[in-house]
Amino acid sequence: MLGTLGLFSGLFSAWWMILWWALPISWQKMSPTALMLLHVAPPIIIGIGYRVWQSIQEKRAAQAEADATSTAEAERVAQREAARDQHAQQLAERQHSVSCRGVWAQAMTIGAEEPDWLSELPDGVFWQTQIEDEIDASIELTEALASNIEHVLVDLYASAPGAAWLPHYFEALPQIEGREQLALVQGAQNKAIAAQIFDEEAHADVRFLPGSGALMARVQQLLQQNLAAPGVVILAADSPIVAKGELDEWDMLDPELNSRNPWLGITSQATVAMVFLRDTLPEVLKPELAEQNEHDVYTPYWEKQQSYGNELWGRVPPQWQVSLAELPTLAQLHQAEAAEVESTQLQVLTRKLHTMFDHALINAGLRDYPFSEADKDPAKDQAHSIAWLVHNSGDVDVGANRLAAVSSALNAFEVPLNPIDDASNIVREWGDVGAARSALQTALAITHSARLAAPTVLAEFHSPDLNAAEPSTAMIISILRPQENPA
Repeated sequence: MLGTLGLFSGLFSAWWMILWWALPISWQKMSPTALMLLHVAPPIIIGIGYRVWQSIQEKRAAQAEADATSTAEAERVAQREAARDQHAQQLAERQHSVSCRGVWAQAMTIGAEEPDWLSELPDGVFWQTQIEDEIDASIELTEALASNIEHVLVDLYASAPGAAWLPHYFEALPQIEGREQLALVQGAQNKAIAAQIFDEEAHADVRFLPGSGALMARVQQLLQQNLAAPGVVILAADSPIVAKGELDEWDMLDPELNSRNPWLGITSQATVAMVFLRDTLPEVLKPELAEQNEHDVYTPYWEKQQSYGNELWGRVPPQWQVSLAELPTLAQLHQAEAAEVESTQLQVLTRKLHTMFDHALINAGLRDYPFSEADKDPAKDQAHSIAWLVHNSGDVDVGANRLAAVSSALNAFEVPLNPIDDASNIVREWGDVGAARSALQTALAITHSARLAAPTVLAEFHSPDLNAAEPSTAMIISILRPQENPA
């Protein structure tokens, strides 16, 4: 109000001064009405015009501010959505899994009794056990390995003939020269193939399994690098009991071997084969349906090729593709967490394992990992569904801290399993299986996950250097989940 009064007072004063002192106007010739309008109208018009202009400027400024605020809010929302999408993408990458479609294993048990769960094997899992008296420790290691590999591959090709055309990757042995190992595996494979009845020659590449660490990551890398392969066969075999040879009453026991037995177990042997297939393989027709389509004159040729010879199946012949497609999905292997601590103390192991288990739960989709607190969903926290533990913490005398640290991590996330009764310690149950340890542990975890239809924790410990002043501990924690039934 005062501003308007001041504005018009100034305009009237300035205009009257100009009108009376600056402009040469003859007042006698003007009528009273014109004289009044001349004194009043210009300041009012100028004042009103100024106020209108000022109002327009204020509205423009307010609109510009509102537009700037809206633009800033849109940019903030866009950045938040981009961050949310990036979070979802990274989480999807973390939770990528590899599907195991079959396990064939032959291993020596420690002790006279077999594990009770061997009577509850699910479809797609084949275990054969041996006892020490059944193993001829007097033969050469290469001869024992060739026989064991041939035996497992015969069972594999009999159950899933299409596997004979999948690439085979063998876990390398440190005590045998590389080319000799590949020739050994290739020879055992040729004998296993000869024992089958194939209508065309089967031939699969045999190579060493590259990399180290968690088996899941190595299989995933294989499938990413070899896009033409529909899947892979992972093969591992070793026989420390045969490598040690027979001992008579005059032979001296190796002191180093005795010191490592509590960590690794009694010398044993194992042979494991696992089939991993891509989840994106196309559906195949059964041979009788495909043959019917092939001879059906009303089926276009392009549909015949699509239904009975998809290139995504690689070199697997069409008639054997169904043998692989019908294999059940036993378990989904999720990304593992690996770490090494320069200590074997309980507190150090517990802190590290707690973090590793937390990350492994997120990788397996058993723990919620929201973008923000508003997105948090407690229903996604499913750590309590874990039902089994597979580990190689060692004998009680040396592995107590390891098992206690694992148990503490499980309890921290309210996992209800008992680490003694609901667990498999391969050191005590299967002994030292050498280079086949990682594959045997993975096969055990897959078996229990499929048997119980529940997630399984796999805890792998690498044997420490007993000569070091402070032995370090290398650990791998991963979680396997059973195939989810479609809704």
